[in-house]
Amino acid sequence: MDWVKLEEQVQPLNKGQRLIIRDDVHDFNELQGVLELASRRKLKPIILDTGLFGLNQLTILSRFHFAFYSGDLARPDFLQLAAITEVLNKNNCPVYFFLEEGTQAGALDSKLASGLESVFVSSRLKNWENNQLSRLAEETLAGGTTLVYYHHGQPEESLAEWPKKNCWLHLSNRFFDEINQPVVLELLKSIRKVKGHLIIHLDIPAAFDYINSLNEGGAHLIFNFGPIEARSRLSRLESLWNKKKLPEKAFFLYQDFMA
Repeated sequence: MDWVKLEEQVQPLNKGQRLIIRDDVHDFNELQGVLELASRRKLKPIILDTGLFGLNQLTILSRFHFAFYSGDLARPDFLQLAAITEVLNKNNCPVYFFLEEGTQAGALDSKLASGLESVFVSSRLKNWENNQLSRLAEETLAGGTTLVYYHHGQPEESLAEWPKKNCWLHLSNRFFDEINQPVVLELLKSIRKVKGHLIIHLDIPAAFDYINSLNEGGAHLIFNFGPIEARSRLSRLESLWNKKKLPEKAFFLYQDFMA
């Protein structure tokens, strides 16, 4: 590994910034070196897990304290996952888990969920039934963790049936327009009633009154379109939301809608 080149790559990063590392880019010794460098620079390393390293190796790496992003494609064996999360949790390494393939979602119970910071699901490649989401919401709630669901499609009244406390639902207005306002506002009301959260990604322009109704209804807004006229009501609303920070457990790595 070219350590000089690595130093140059992390040089622009300030204390507390994230350094995202795929575990299959480096061999084990190199990865230790990367994590050691991140520790010296007081960065926040994130390992994207491909299943390359076993429990013993992850135990050694965990002394550097990193966030661990894995999923059922990388860790299909949930007994192995439970052992890994136990070790990482003891060393203050939070674990985030993406149910991408989803066939073993029924095996994710409250005990396993208790070792995870968040469980992520998305309808991009797999359709999730409300009863599946409801069961996951129950198990994650019982385990004291968070369920995060990215819904690729129009908002439907049935989406209000499964969320519970600590659930986060992501919608993008790429999939719906202002005609759906009554459904979205009713969905907002239902989710807030159970202390869940709705994040709306504003990926295409919309009228101020419509966006403000979502704001006043209690949605978390992420502005991704532009440009917006300076010093307008919409600009002030965008500025307000840009100052707010979502907790990392509420989104998968980036605040952009999971494509």
